Amino acid sequence: MNPTLFLNGQRVDAREARVPALDRGFLYGDGVFEVLRAYRGIPFALEEHLGRLRASATALGMSLPAPISRLRTEVALALDAAGLPDAHVRVLITRGLGDLGVAPANVRDATRMVVVTPLAPSAQNPYRDGVRAMAVRVPWRAAKGPLAGAKTLNYLANIQWLREARARGFDDAIVLGDGDVLLEGATANVFVVHGDTVTTPPLDAGVLAGLTRGFVLAQAAGAGVRAKEAPVSFADLWTADEVFLTSSVREVVPVVMIDEHEVGDGAPGRVTRALHRAYRALTPAAGSPMPWDD
Repeated sequence: MNPTLFLNGQRVDAREARVPALDRGFLYGDGVFEVLRAYRGIPFALEEHLGRLRASATALGMSLPAPISRLRTEVALALDAAGLPDAHVRVLITRGLGDLGVAPANVRDATRMVVVTPLAPSAQNPYRDGVRAMAVRVPWRAAKGPLAGAKTLNYLANIQWLREARARGFDDAIVLGDGDVLLEGATANVFVVHGDTVTTPPLDAGVLAGLTRGFVLAQAAGAGVRAKEAPVSFADLWTADEVFLTSSVREVVPVVMIDEHEVGDGAPGRVTRALHRAYRALTPAAGSPMPWDD
């Protein structure tokens, strides 16, 4: 299916859409984006995503080229035009055109884009079977620099982590920083379960403040789970009863193997599924079958 695309406020055929070759988003990855999921045509946590988009732009010293109210409208228009019951929504902003050179100068004509596509089908059911993750070790501050925690267009490190994991037969990557301290996934936050306690790395480690991460932390007590933000070591991963990933599109995904080590009993666990149910109850899909039942 051809994506539904709004470029600078106008609906454009995705095959005909054009962005200037000298746009800084193309030249340098100089921009920000958000990805969210729509359930039954309703974008979930849209205000939170647009708020984070503005915060990421501020971290880059950018201003949004349109008010939040306009972006909200364009997301609604794109979803209505797509007519999909469930969808992947991407909102993207670049700094725009400027003088050649890395430092932005005389910048103008920022690009904004809203793209709606169907949820990508999976050859397997990761919610029923879990996923296998490869541990990737990086000098974290060198990899993220001053933009740790911002969601920028420069996703090359994340692409490389995921590419390397897939090349070695894994589904995903889990990133470890200096001292083998857990940070995040290639495109997700990571939680570790010991008994009825779930732990995720703190934001001051430089990880992305994932919105699904925040919802899961907030819903944990109601699901009978103690949740906390604290440093997590690689040894904690090795001894965990369960490990799971969170992201806006994938929601909550169990990890059943890290490298060649089986997590827990090698199957999606009770706490992971309880928290996934609690998260799903917040969304417009509340009450529908859980994805491991499909």
